This record gives sequence, C-alpha cells and structure tokens, in this order.
Amino acid sequence: MNENNMLDWNKENLRSLRLRLGWSKSDLARRLKCSIDNVDSWEDGSASVDLYFKGELEIMFRQCEECNEVVKYSPASEVVLDENALEQIEFARVKEDFE
Repeated sequence: MNENNMLDWNKENLRSLRLRLGWSKSDLARRLKCSIDNVDSWEDGSASVDLYFKGELEIMFRQCEECNEVVKYSPASEVVLDENALEQIEFARVKEDFE
C-alpha cells in the first residue's frame, strides 16, 4: 500500500489479482476497456499503470476481497440460520462471532 491506501500496482500485484479472478489478459483488458498490449506491458514491467486504471484495479481488488469474505463465512452463516430456524441474520454478526 502507498500513502493513498491504494495498492502498489506493480507487475506481481497485477498478475496476482488477474489470476485470482481467473481472468486471462484479454479478460482484464476488456473489463478495463484498454488494449491487451497495455496489460502485457504492465505485467512485464515495461510500463506503469495509469492513475485511472489504478482506481479501476483497486475497485476490482476490493470487490474480490469482499467476495472472499462472503465465501469464507458462508458455511458458518448456514449453521447460524439452521440454529435460528432459518430466520434472516446479518452477515456482520456472523463475521464478528468468528473473528
């Protein structure tokens, strides 16, 4: 992270996010609305990521993190739902119970 609390979008972090999402370089380029050449140059380290794309990558990263949280706590949520006779519960409550 840098001073703006944004990740440093170096070639390792960019490739890691792309693979974590299960995307090809062309998938990432399509979602960022840029060329595959841009993605290639970022991942081989020959160019740095522009500020606009850093913001878009940050959003993707945050969404990915949030999805991981939901997947991580989903089994626990189901147990709590069973214990509460399938009543609605708040995700935050389940998360707090396991932290």
